[in-house]
Amino acid sequence: MFKFIIICFSLLSLSFNSYAKPINKQIEEIQLLANEIQKTEGLLELLDIKSLSANEQFLVLDTLTIHYYSQGNLDDALLFAKKSVALAQKNKFHLELGKALKNVGVMYYLKADIDAAIEYYKKAIFYYDAIQHPILRANLLSNIALAYSRNKQSIDALEYFKMANTLYQKYGSAMDKIDIKYNIAGLYINLGLSINAIEILNEVITERLLIEDESGLFMAYADLVVALKKNEQFDEALAISHKVIAHYREKKDYYNLSAALHNISDVYIELLQPLKTKRYALEAIEYATIANHNRAYIGGLYTLSKAQLALGEIDLALKTIQTSNDHIKTLKNEKLSTVNNGVQSLLLMATGETFKAIDLYQKYFINIRNKYNVNFNNQLAKFESNQLKLELVNLKNKEKLNKLERESESRFKNITFISVAFTAIIIFLFYRKMVDKKIKNSLENQVNKRTNELKKANEKLLDLSYLDGLTKIKNRRCFDEDIKSLWDNKEKVNNLSHILIADIDFFKLYNDSYGHIAGDKALTKVADIIKNNIRDEDKVYRYGGEEFAIIFYNCNSEVAINASLRIIDKIQSVKIEHANSEFNVVTLSAGINTLNLSTTLSIEDFIRQADQNLYKAKEDGRNQLCHV
Repeated sequence: MFKFIIICFSLLSLSFNSYAKPINKQIEEIQLLANEIQKTEGLLELLDIKSLSANEQFLVLDTLTIHYYSQGNLDDALLFAKKSVALAQKNKFHLELGKALKNVGVMYYLKADIDAAIEYYKKAIFYYDAIQHPILRANLLSNIALAYSRNKQSIDALEYFKMANTLYQKYGSAMDKIDIKYNIAGLYINLGLSINAIEILNEVITERLLIEDESGLFMAYADLVVALKKNEQFDEALAISHKVIAHYREKKDYYNLSAALHNISDVYIELLQPLKTKRYALEAIEYATIANHNRAYIGGLYTLSKAQLALGEIDLALKTIQTSNDHIKTLKNEKLSTVNNGVQSLLLMATGETFKAIDLYQKYFINIRNKYNVNFNNQLAKFESNQLKLELVNLKNKEKLNKLERESESRFKNITFISVAFTAIIIFLFYRKMVDKKIKNSLENQVNKRTNELKKANEKLLDLSYLDGLTKIKNRRCFDEDIKSLWDNKEKVNNLSHILIADIDFFKLYNDSYGHIAGDKALTKVADIIKNNIRDEDKVYRYGGEEFAIIFYNCNSEVAINASLRIIDKIQSVKIEHANSEFNVVTLSAGINTLNLSTTLSIEDFIRQADQNLYKAKEDGRNQLCHV
């Protein structure tokens, strides 16, 4: 009986203490418990206390959110974060509501629901004022940017990183200022703007040297290698790569070492040094296996297969690709499923499995094309959105001008009405009207000037969107629009318009033998020859990889055929060496078709007939024009 009384007294004492101590002290004591189950139960018991104020309830809910997150229980963490949101909304806790919304966004981000994460981050940003809470706002802007980046929306990510950068540069610590620059540089690499990335990364390296941030310094060096490689500054990339590799070897940081080894192997393959590529790729695979670095492991296998292919080790390269494909399947990542298709198609071609090789290469090409189409469409949508915003600003300015004009007219009527009695007032108001008119004219001039500037900028951007980045001739998008315009006027141009589709012979073998840099130069040279051997009114396009197209306007078929034959002869006479061609030089096969409405029923028909003539030219021995 005495023992029972002591136990009851102890429980009453514990209960009394839990009510007597401040809530933050009780939370601290619970968090010191070693047993995770006891921590959870203790926090839930605190939440059940009826006498808690709204502020205390929010503190417990926020602690439970972090507690479940630290345990890896994202579902319960998200549940309590949403409860925090509801409580903060009910009690109009503005700053706490911002924090709770951000926590919900973080949980969605970790659960890979990126769209939901962005939605909650943007709701939270409303509660973080740029003046009162600049760093909290900058951190949230960075979160939004990271979410957009993970969603492959690099342009939006860059926009939010730049907004965060403005606040960090004004209010942030030295480390904040460096880290945001580092993130922006990473986005520039993803967007293919390697020169911008190199410039920023060099600033980051200088600043990290000053504060002796060794870890961050070598991360920046590693990214600089990638940017230099993409900008084809291979010697600089190699020099920094060796420094990075030596550092991570010394630190026994096998995770980053495997990535650095993969990067240097990638540089050596670009420099056509397969033995060194093979050596570093094997090392990358070894350390990636130890560190469980999937990206470096797959990248190492990829560069190893290319080195083996270059060395003629076809069987080994096929085994390497198979190993990579097997590993990718275990990761269940669809985005990686086609990464090896390009190299694998070359290997299948080398072993005589032609149809499999072609099928695999088509899948690889479609995947690459879709990727770049998505990036281009995203950039175009962003450009069109900005254009609409500028047009809206112009409309608002015009509305202001109209309003000002109406007000001036009203004043003038009033002046006329009372002119007899108030001559002095009339003079004053007349003067006011002249001032208003001057303002109106000034605003009109500004609007017209801005409109003209926008028009010129838009025309320039439109012209750039129609150009092929490599050859500087018109691209496929421009071709599609021009051929549609021609078809819309087909009755006027019947028998006077012609389309030529041309293809560089054995170009894939040329790339394999001489490398992609030489291949790009050959494409540029062929494009220049075609452009310089047609009339001003005719147009030349890069139709596909090594394919070109010409639209001949307002001429008979003899003029178009003679120009085409002249181009084919000129390309052969330039004598661009091609050891794997039966002609020993780069040559062109082409098919031409005249618009004849009696046999051509659609645009597709018009193009298809030219394509069929191209294939006939290839079947008949290449280096010729077919004009059936």
